[in-house]
Parts: sequence; structure tokens; C-alpha cells
Amino acid sequence: MRWFQNATTPADRLPAQVFALMRYTDAMSQGSQNKRCDLAIIGGGASGLTAAIAAGRRGRRVVVCEKMPRPGLKLLASGGGRCNVTNTLPAEAFMERFGPEGRFMGPALAELGGEKLRRFLRELGIETVVDDGLRVWPATRRSETVLSGLLAEAKRLGVRLMLGCEVRSALFAEGCFQLACKAGTIAAEKLILATGGLTYPRLGATGDGYRFAAAFGHSVKPCCPAGVPLLTREDWPGRCKAFTIGKALVRIAVGGQKKRVFNGDVIFTEHGVAGPVILDLSREIPPLLARHGTVPLQLNLCRGRDREDWQAILKGWRHGAVRERLAEHFPPPLAEVLCELAGTAGTAARALGGEPAERLIGLLVETPLTVVGTAGYDQAFITRGGVSLKEVDPDTLESRLCPGLYLCGELLDLDGPCGGFNLQWAFASGYLAGLGR
Repeated sequence: MRWFQNATTPADRLPAQVFALMRYTDAMSQGSQNKRCDLAIIGGGASGLTAAIAAGRRGRRVVVCEKMPRPGLKLLASGGGRCNVTNTLPAEAFMERFGPEGRFMGPALAELGGEKLRRFLRELGIETVVDDGLRVWPATRRSETVLSGLLAEAKRLGVRLMLGCEVRSALFAEGCFQLACKAGTIAAEKLILATGGLTYPRLGATGDGYRFAAAFGHSVKPCCPAGVPLLTREDWPGRCKAFTIGKALVRIAVGGQKKRVFNGDVIFTEHGVAGPVILDLSREIPPLLARHGTVPLQLNLCRGRDREDWQAILKGWRHGAVRERLAEHFPPPLAEVLCELAGTAGTAARALGGEPAERLIGLLVETPLTVVGTAGYDQAFITRGGVSLKEVDPDTLESRLCPGLYLCGELLDLDGPCGGFNLQWAFASGYLAGLGR
């Protein structure tokens, strides 16, 4: 039993029941060279395991092919290891957060959205809680709890989980789907692609699912990392590294046009910015970078205060330096940076006025940053792009091009913001695909 080494969570920190289930899945990986089943699933993550459970509950013989030596590695890493499984938004509001294509997920959410997902998890022994009125977590705040529940149900249903089973090719021939892997050939009446996208390559993401989908005739829209920290031309964010600005307003400003405002926490990093609001707006950045080379951002780091607010504040300054007064509103390193950018680093607070004051106020209301890149798939939590939704039936997630083929989760051209959106889609789409309608 050495296959769990170098995983995200060391084996000695895993609950006993998870470790036991890993032994079960490891044993299942051994066996015959050629296998026949009702349903083969490529991918043993949240979407693939949920699909396996849905199919297994309907009496189908299911084989899950997971190329990594452990199942659910991305699930274990989700939510910082705490696993934000969904949120409390109504279905309509939930779908809106995915943009114009969000309504595609309606049938999947009707099967396993929101409260239905929580009931499903409760049936598996996974209690969930809401701690901020929106995000839903396992009560343990541990992603291992969710994975162990899924594995236990898969075991109960007789699902065959093959670990270290990398599928080299997938085709439809002689009346069935045939998967070629090192252990031999797997033949199945139906096939689900639940491989995920390109995020977290260290956890096994290579984009195999896109290759398989293309082999069955599907078109794949260009992919890029989303939910990802941004890199900036300016180096001053590194001086403020690890400081968080709450309730910041961030606007993308391209070609003189200001796009919609994003609201949330900003975290400064060594080479740019991160935090929830940055991860949300980052979905729009790669196409703009491809078109323009750089993307200007305008940040209001003072909880939405406008020019009039700051004019009133500055009038009340009587003592100390401008930098000291700003440090009452911002982390000291950021206060120092703002003073330097405005040319007021050595100015006494009571002497600030005229053009220097207006320049400082302008920076406080709209602090400029220039995005030159993203931190890439290594730090992204979702892939934007993927298999075209036009080629998949939303009522079943069956391919419109190849009967018996189903696609789900991150593999499809559908991505949402952080906050339980994408994991909810993984569960719901996997469940709908597993029904095999």
C-alpha cells in the first residue's frame, strides 16, 4: 500500500474510514485483463463518483477508470481542503452567475441542485452547514468527509473503481464503447467522460477528456485558466504581500471603456493580486489579454468611498504626515505606496491641498493596476472553455453526435465564480449523466 504517498493529504492525517476505503479501491484495481460493463466512467473525481452512484443505484454494472493512484484528488483540494459543496442561491440566481449559457444546467440542478444535493449527501452520512448565509460546507469542514461518503456508497453499490488506470484511447466499435488501458480493454454499453479540465495539473489534469471528446466528433472551445490570481506590470503589490483589503471595488477598464464592477476582498501577492473578487473577474481576463496584450484594472480599496468622502476626510487632517493618516485607513505598506504614487510621501497632512490632494484622492478612488498575465492552471480552480454545449443535450447530458456518450462537469464549456458554484455543477451534472436517460 504505497500508492497514497505524495498526495495532498498525508495518509497519517486521513480518517480511518477513508484509509479503509482506499484499501478497498486499491484492491478493486486488480483483476482481469478484459472487462465488460454497462457503464464506463473516465474520471474518479466528484462528477465521476456521483455519476457512478446514480448508475449503481439503478442496478447497472459500473467501472470507473481513474488514472491517478488515488481518487478525488481535486475534490480533496477544493475549498482549501474544506470543500464548499454548493450554496444557497435559488436555481435561477445560481444559473445567472454562469452567464448566458447558465440555463444549460437547469435539468441537472432540477435533479441534484441545492437542497437536493444536501439531502443526497446526508444520505451518505455527510451533514452540511451554512456559516455565512450562502456557502454550504460539510459540517466537519473537511473534504475527506465528502470523498469518504462517496467512496462508501460506491463500494456498497458494487462500483468497480480502477486506480492507476490511464485510458489511452476510447472508441465505439462492434456495438460498444471500447477503452484501451494498460490493464486491458474495457467494453461498455455507455460511456461518461468526467475527466475534468486543465486545472491542478499536479493532481493529474492533462486535458485527456478534450482529446476523447474530439475523437467522438465534438468541437472543443479554446480553454484558459479561470478563478486564478493575476500578474501585474507594477511591482508594488509585492511590497503589500499577504495584506487583504476587504470589500474592494474592482473594475476592468479596456479601450477607455469601464466594464461592470466586481465587489469583494483583494489579497496582494508577490507578483500581483488574488482574493475572491480577483478570482471571479479573472474569468474575463485571458481573452482580453489575447486581444489587447495588457488589461487595465481600477481598484477602489476604501470600501467604495468616493471623491467627496475623501475630500471631507482630508479636510479633517491636522497633525502628522499624510502617510501616517492614510495608515489609519490602509495597511502601512499600502499607505506608503499610495503616497509615493501620488508624490505626497514627505508631505505633512495639514499642508496637503490643491493638485497634490486631488492627485491623491484620484488614486484612492481609482488605484490603477495593469494585468500582464495570470498565474496559470497551477493556481486556477476552474477551466474556462471546453466541449461545446450545442453538441450536448442538456436534459440528459448525452452527446448529440454519439448516442450512449455522456459528458459532465468541468469538461463542458461552462464555468462559474468561486463559492460552491463549480462543485455544485460537478455533482449535479455527474448525477444527471449517471442516470443514463
